[in-house]
Amino acid sequence: MNSYMQRLGWTAWRKKTTILVATGFLSLIIFGLQFSRLENSDSTTTAQSEKLIRMKTGDHIKFIESNKKSSIADLLGQAANGEEDGKMKAKRDGERESNDIERQLGIPDVNLDPNNPYIPNRRLVHLDLKGAPPIIPYLRKLFPLIRRMGATGVLLEYEDMFPFSGPLKNVSAGNAYTADNIREILNLAEASQLEIVPLIQTFGHMEFALKHREFAHLREVPNSPQALCPSRKTSLDFVRTMIDQVMALHPSVKYLHIGCDEVFQMGECDTCRLEIRDNLFLKHIRNVVDIVRSKYPSVKIIVWDDMLRHISQQAMLDVKLGELVEPMVWVYAEDIYRFVQPTIWEKYSAVFETAWAASAFKGAFGETLYIPNARRHLENTLRWLDTMAAQSVAFKRGLSGIAITGWQRYDHFAVLCELLPASIPSLALTLLATTHGYFNLSLKDKLLKVLDCPEPTLDAAPFIALTTDPFLWEKLSRCSFPGNRVFRLTNRLHNVELEAREFLDLIERQKGWMTGYNVRHNYSLGLRVDELTVDLPRLYHGMVNVARAAVEAMGDCFDNHTIGEWIEQRIYPYIVDFERIENESAVLRSVDSWPARPLPAPVKMQKLAFGVGLH
Repeated sequence: MNSYMQRLGWTAWRKKTTILVATGFLSLIIFGLQFSRLENSDSTTTAQSEKLIRMKTGDHIKFIESNKKSSIADLLGQAANGEEDGKMKAKRDGERESNDIERQLGIPDVNLDPNNPYIPNRRLVHLDLKGAPPIIPYLRKLFPLIRRMGATGVLLEYEDMFPFSGPLKNVSAGNAYTADNIREILNLAEASQLEIVPLIQTFGHMEFALKHREFAHLREVPNSPQALCPSRKTSLDFVRTMIDQVMALHPSVKYLHIGCDEVFQMGECDTCRLEIRDNLFLKHIRNVVDIVRSKYPSVKIIVWDDMLRHISQQAMLDVKLGELVEPMVWVYAEDIYRFVQPTIWEKYSAVFETAWAASAFKGAFGETLYIPNARRHLENTLRWLDTMAAQSVAFKRGLSGIAITGWQRYDHFAVLCELLPASIPSLALTLLATTHGYFNLSLKDKLLKVLDCPEPTLDAAPFIALTTDPFLWEKLSRCSFPGNRVFRLTNRLHNVELEAREFLDLIERQKGWMTGYNVRHNYSLGLRVDELTVDLPRLYHGMVNVARAAVEAMGDCFDNHTIGEWIEQRIYPYIVDFERIENESAVLRSVDSWPARPLPAPVKMQKLAFGVGLH
């Protein structure tokens, strides 16, 4: 068997070529037969399909054309879907890129739609003049600037900077505007197509007038000039005289703001406490409105809203408050609804046909600041745009506009806060945002142009960086807007002040040789005193140089009285401290022998004793 199989295998090996050729030929025949059957089957199926279509259409050509059209439509549909998907992807990518850029710029994340922005009809820039009235040459530059930024008007708050006369003569400050100044201001505003809205305080914030002895009898509280007593006829006579004098120099105004915010002292005198506080407030509003309308019936009247927030809707409806005034709703923080809840908006829309909003570009985040945090003010404005868009539809006549406030003092007795020229970059951000309904990278060129900034040397560098540079010193110090030297001065003061504070803290608290204890007892070591005060001459002369620079920089914007006050509040205290430390160090160095311990306690401390035997 094995021999047979071997011979068979040997024979196959010798005939291998023949066998391979035969096998290949046979495979081709089998493949051809199968292909023929498939082709016949496809032909039959196609014929049956065509027959079916012909039965339905009566035309084989129509079937072919319809088949082609369907295929083209499918392809076009797929292409359109692909194009749409591409557009959506590109849009998402663009939004992500835009969000990334805005985060790099530090722009607050507020959900505003640049394609459908809410833009207030009237955009007023508030100038708080009390204590720091800009000189006329500066206003001559300022008004065209804010017009280019998008302002439509100016809310002008005079207080003691108005040239009162007659029985009110003493109300005016020594550096108040003259009547000719007022006329020139109005002409400058008209030339820049800016509407002027005067603001007269008529209830609270009356310190500028009631601080004087001749008007002390009009106070609600005898020892406080903050609020006017609304129950006295003489109070209304005083308000009437103020209004008449202001209106005499503003005969063409369409709006008058009568203040009435933060009436902290109300319903406290013997007469006023007999009335409900809300009724007392509403009654005074009606009396002031009657004074205005008796002579100026076409003038519309605005009031701050904060005193209305807790007054009931029915009480306001009972006096027909909506026919008397338009409320200006003010919130300067980032969270608008925290201070004016939706229920208050519902109440306002039920009482008033329209309302105003008020954001801030300076003077809202600290009584002693000298430069505004531009990022916080921008967010406040953006939040207001979002709120106004949502709330305007509830009012019959929508919202009338917005005032971007710039407070110069928190009240008449407070020190100066951020000066107007130093706050122009913050104003530019907030006003451009208000004018366009949003703020993003697309407004870069407008911002840099309106502030007269040089072209950026690096296109990749952000034009602002609000997260790391909220005061805009780094990015906008090279710009040439009106007041730019005051803006740069604040940066210089900031740097010198940081070093001065660090030095004073080191001398008086951190180190142990020139504390109050050492000075009181004249007990220290001259060597250590010399080490501690080595930088004193440099710091002293540096601060004096800043004061001199302030005089030069501020001279383009303010009178000498304002310049002197600002230097006294911001710079002079450090000079006084430095001189004191110099005198104290000289006394400490003069000692060359010292008493044995314990050292006697100060006489006053001995009298207080604190439970410790000190004698």
